[in-house]
Amino acid sequence: MTRLTRTSLLLALCCLAGAIARAQDKPSTPPIKMGLWESTVTSNISGIQLPPDIVAKLQAMGRPVPGGAHTLVSQGCMTPDEWTKVMERMNSGNQSKCTFTNGTITSQKISFDMSCASERGGVFTGNFEINIDDDEHSHGSVHMKTEGGGPNGQPVTVDTTLNSHFISADCGDVKPGDAKIIKNQ
Repeated sequence: MTRLTRTSLLLALCCLAGAIARAQDKPSTPPIKMGLWESTVTSNISGIQLPPDIVAKLQAMGRPVPGGAHTLVSQGCMTPDEWTKVMERMNSGNQSKCTFTNGTITSQKISFDMSCASERGGVFTGNFEINIDDDEHSHGSVHMKTEGGGPNGQPVTVDTTLNSHFISADCGDVKPGDAKIIKNQ
């Protein structure tokens, strides 16, 4: 799985986690429907410049070329136990290389600024916002940027839109904690 795919899956999970995080008054009761959820994450990455020969090799192997738009559609199974795990991960700052500030949580919106250390030594900064439409739908956006974080030290910007919706109370073959990739292009 590529780093972009892992990042997209993480963002999709954040989207779903954002929807469930609105239950401040009843933290033990998930405020969204339990079952199968589908998330569409579309990321547009600008600033990555690869040499033409590398681009040609990636295309010849059928691999995505970094930069431009990328859409990932995945399905995940949300159960009360998985909800608890997601909430614990969200509240556990010691496993993350990210810091969160300016957080706002209301019954219909979650937003915060973040700063995350990248694997390459740079720092990504940006904003996350999720709007909770109802117990079956949410949408949001993420804007991240870094100076010198690209493969050749160039600045990189990532703009992402997130849309999640409930499909069914039956998760079928999708296990809690796993993601089933429906579309990755």
